[in-house]
This record gives sequence, structure tokens and C-alpha cells, in this order.
Amino acid sequence: MLISALRRKVKQYPILLGGTAVWTIILAAYAILRHERLNSTVYDLGIKSQVIWNTWQGRWFASTIEVEHYLGDHVQFIFLLLAPLYGLWPNVNIMLVVQSLLLGLGAIPAYRIARRQLANHNLARAFALAYLLMPIIGFVNRFDFHPVTFVVFFLLMAIDMLEAERLVWASLFVFLALICREEIGFTVFALGLYVILRHKRYALGGIWAVGGLAYSIIAIFVIIPHFRGAGSDSVARYAWLGEDLGQIVRTLLTQPGFVWREHLSQPFRQQFLLKLLLPLGFLPLLSPLALAVAMPAIVYNLLSDVPSQSSIYFQYLSPAIPFLILAAVQGVDRLRRWRPQLPTAVFLSWLILSLGVAWFLDNPFTTPVRDPYYPVYGLKPISNRAAFDEAMALLPPQVAVATMMNYGPHLSLRPKYSLFYDRLKLEERPFGFPQTDYLLLNLSDWRWGVNARIFLNSIETAVGYFGYEAIYFQDDVVLLTQMAEPQPATGAMLQRIFELQEAGGKFAPTAQTTLDWLGQQWTMAEGLPETAVALPTQFADYIQLLGYELSEPEPVLGGALCATLYWQTETAVTTDYTVFMHFAAEDGFVQAQRDSAPAFGFSPTSRWQPNLVMGDLHCLQIPPHLQPGTYHLKVGLYNPATGARLPLLAHDGSPADDELQLTAVSLSN
Repeated sequence: MLISALRRKVKQYPILLGGTAVWTIILAAYAILRHERLNSTVYDLGIKSQVIWNTWQGRWFASTIEVEHYLGDHVQFIFLLLAPLYGLWPNVNIMLVVQSLLLGLGAIPAYRIARRQLANHNLARAFALAYLLMPIIGFVNRFDFHPVTFVVFFLLMAIDMLEAERLVWASLFVFLALICREEIGFTVFALGLYVILRHKRYALGGIWAVGGLAYSIIAIFVIIPHFRGAGSDSVARYAWLGEDLGQIVRTLLTQPGFVWREHLSQPFRQQFLLKLLLPLGFLPLLSPLALAVAMPAIVYNLLSDVPSQSSIYFQYLSPAIPFLILAAVQGVDRLRRWRPQLPTAVFLSWLILSLGVAWFLDNPFTTPVRDPYYPVYGLKPISNRAAFDEAMALLPPQVAVATMMNYGPHLSLRPKYSLFYDRLKLEERPFGFPQTDYLLLNLSDWRWGVNARIFLNSIETAVGYFGYEAIYFQDDVVLLTQMAEPQPATGAMLQRIFELQEAGGKFAPTAQTTLDWLGQQWTMAEGLPETAVALPTQFADYIQLLGYELSEPEPVLGGALCATLYWQTETAVTTDYTVFMHFAAEDGFVQAQRDSAPAFGFSPTSRWQPNLVMGDLHCLQIPPHLQPGTYHLKVGLYNPATGARLPLLAHDGSPADDELQLTAVSLSN
């Protein structure tokens, strides 16, 4: 019976079903290809994929990116229904397919709603097509994976079932929409009022309205703070209006001028409203009641201080889309009642024209999404996929990994992974990065707000201070792990880092507060670490070298050699000196050198506090062409403005040499 019913539907709606299938395939293919070309991101495909996979593995809602328990970030119980999919196909692409499928299927209830209200197959097909071709549908599908987009299909189905008098099914789809994300209850509240006012179903509308409002309030103000420990990241986006919910409401009610001047007057927010209505020819404005159901989502996104929420390029407006379609359908119905002489061709032409202009302004397959929004990249490959795959093949499946924003989604089916550079957690970690088992990085991919200066110096710190070695390095893709045996690839990687720094990486603008915090990581109140070699040496200007520590006492040709120097000053220093480190042959010829400000410039000498010990890491690559033998590692200081070296002082205080030999280094075949 079911099969025969499906056959009848296929015969009845061949254009609708065929078009929906084709567009769904296009959406899914684009999403998968974008992901496979390393343009998807940890925020949010990587996060949600890991949480769903962990839930399938029995670690319910476990996350290692933003919060330890995902319910402290978002309440999305829909994950419980998605988790078994990883039992069928343990691949991130299955989530992209499901998202594209549900977005595509939304055309079917959109058609049914329009056909029922307009009694015109051509107009119904036009609205189904308009739904599929709304740029916002393409954009939300393009931006990774967000189960909140499922509400588009669920709410359209709820409207369809409501109008078909199938109230149990309608309530089921409302429930499915609710569990997609915590704020959906506000839209369901408005939908309940709509059911009361338009359909006169007081009991059903009351249940939906009260249930939706209660769900969102509990989710936002009870569940999220409980699992997060305090507050909510979502609520924090409205802090510009007040410190708590009461202040926010008072500001909105009593200071509309302030809200307009400080927020709503921004051009991109006004353009957002126009772009939202343009694809449907502004027809939703003719049906205020249906449009009102979309207003909660429009308002709370418009008032957020996150620019991406005031755009059609992201998932945030998903709850509003079904009611824009509904309002547009009712708008056409109202126009036809006012002007019954208007032919169907007028409405069809208007929808086609509106969609054409919308696509001219915003093509979801090609339009770049940049400032002031979160950057979203399309199909253009940025990273070397072949090198990434080779590095991935060397990575054990269950180990903890710190990685890049665009590598994370491909590493998300594991218990623990994190971002190597995460500006949101930069100051929560020693030296600013997580010291995990492995680091899988791309040296030159600085997208998504990566500060090149901090990023590159963090890798150097991982090598010189924490003992990471590169076991793979090709085309700027590097895989590092902590190991005792030195690797030639480590030196090659460091040399590339030096090149990138000199090419502009070290000049990346960095907030002074961040620089101060990074400098403090190299400050020690006590004396030398037990692992350091004491070598007390007095320089001029009251600067003393207390000792040093080598990262590798027996380096290899082409490998890395790093030395952490420990300085102390008796009084404040007014000059910012540069430290040089030379790797010299027996005859004094310098084979390799590195000149840089102390601690990568994060702790300049003019900021040293008297009597505190200052750590200072310097690395260089040992040239791979050197002959075996004994070499000498030498250090010193000079004034970069004049080039004059700071002399060492003899016991009587008189100037002695202008460089200090730290140690002899033996190289063998």
C-alpha cells in the first residue's frame, strides 16, 4: 500500500519531485565537495560531528572544543536521533547529506501549502521552486552543518499537517523542531498564537505556545547554565543591552533611540532585512499575521551583537524561513482576492524577477562571505589535500590531536581533539596552545582570524620548549609529536617558519593585552629550572645570563637546535635589546644564526622586572650540508638601533668579549 501510494505521488508530481531531487543532489554534492577541499570548519561542523559521534559511542554530548558537555553550549536533543547514523556510515559527510536532504524536502510541504491555499498548480510549483532557490537555503547548506536548519522542513511539515487536519502529525513535527535548538520555543510560541488566531484551535495553540515558551526558558536559563557552570554564550550576545534579562528588556522598551543609534542603524543590518524579503518579492509583507510568527527569530538575531546573525549567509534565520513562505503564499492569496483580474503569469513573473535579482546580489555558490561576518569559503582549494592525507595516514585513530580550523572536521570522529590556535581559549592554556599527543598543522593557512605571529611562535615553542618533533612535513603541512629522537624534518619546518615570519608573519597586529599575557608566560619568580645548565654571566646594563637549556643535546644534520636562555636584571632596562644566537664552526665561521627579540618579542628587555627570571627561547636549523665535527653555540645582545653589541663584563667590571659561548655541539653522520 505504501509503495503504491508513493508511485501515485511520483506520477502526480513528477516536476516537483524531480526538481527537488536534482536540487537536493546539487546541495549535497556542493557541501561534500567543499568539505573534502578542506574548507569546512571546526565551528561548527567539527564540534557537532564530534558531539554526535561521542554520543553514539556512549559519551553523551561530550565535547573537547568549546565546552566539556555540549548541553552547556546548545540544547540540541536532535543529536540523539542523529547519532545512530554514524553506526551506518562513520563519516562526517553523512551529516552533510542529511542536512541537504531535509532542506531539499522542504519544497514538498511548501508546494502542498501553496496548492491548498491558492488552488493553482502553477503557483504552487512556483512557490516550491522559490523555496528551493531562496539564496538563504543555499547559504545555510553551504556553511557546514547545523541541525537548526532541520526546523525549516519540520515547521513547514507542521503547517502542512495542521492545514490538513492531521494534528498529531503536526504536533510531532513541532516537537522535532523544538529539540533542534534551545531558542526554537520562541518561534513555536508565536506559532501557537497563530493557530489560535487563524485556525481557532485554542487548546492546540495554547499547548504549543505554552510548551514552546517553557521549553526555551528552561533550556536557556536552566539547562545551559547548569552544564556550562555559569551563564550562556547565547545570552552574552545581548550584553550591550544590559547585564541581565531585566535590564535588556528595560533598554529595549525605554531606550529605542539608543538601540537604533548603536545597533539597528548599521547598514548591513538594514540590508539583511531587504535581502531576507527580496527573493519572495516582498510578498510576506501582505500577510502580517503569518509574518509575525517569523518575527521572534528575526528580532533576536537582529539584536545580537554577532554580525553573522544579521545576515542571510548563516543558519540563524532558519526558524523564520517557513513562515516567510507561508506569509508569501497568503500574500498572493490576498492580492488575488483584491485584484481577481490579475493573471497567474503576473505572480510567476514577479517571483522569477525577484529571485533573479536576489541571486544577482547573493549567489550561494560563489558569493564570498567576509567581514563583518564569520568567513565562509566555497570550493576553491586552499590547503594541499594530498599532503594532508599523507599526514593523516600517520596519525593513530584514538590519540588526542590539536589542529587547524579546517582540519578539525576531518578529525572529529575521535574522543579528543582541539584547535591548536583558538583565540577564544588562548589565555586559558600555558603558552597559548594545548600540549596534546599530536599536532597536525598547516604553517601558512591563517584564515579564520589566526594571528600569524602567535601561531608561528607557538609552533616554535612546541619544538624548543615541549620537545615536539616533526614526523611529517610537506607543502606546509606538518605532523608533530613529542619524542626524544630528533627529526631532520623539524629543522626544515623551522626554517619555513622563519621565512614566513620575515615575509610578514611576525608583523601581525596583536592586542597589547595579549602580548603582555604571552610575555608573562616566560616570567619566573624563582631561579633556574633544575634541568637548566647554570652559566652565570654578567653583561653590561645590569643584565645577567643565569644559564641555558638545550632542546636537543645531540642534534642531527638538518634538524632543529633550540636554546632557552634564562636572564635576570638588577634594575629596569631602558633599551630593547635583540638576542643573537650563532652556530659557528671551529674557525669561528657562522654556519647558522637567529636574531630576535627575547621570547619572540613578547618579553622585550624594557619590560623585564628587576630580580625576576625571564625565559627566552631561540631556535635555528642546523644546515644539512655541514661536515661532522665540533661546533659552538654562541649568544649575545645588541642594540638594534645602532648594531652595537652589549659587552660581557669581567670580574672587575671591565668590558670583556661581546659574545658568550654556551656550549660545544658535536655532529656526526
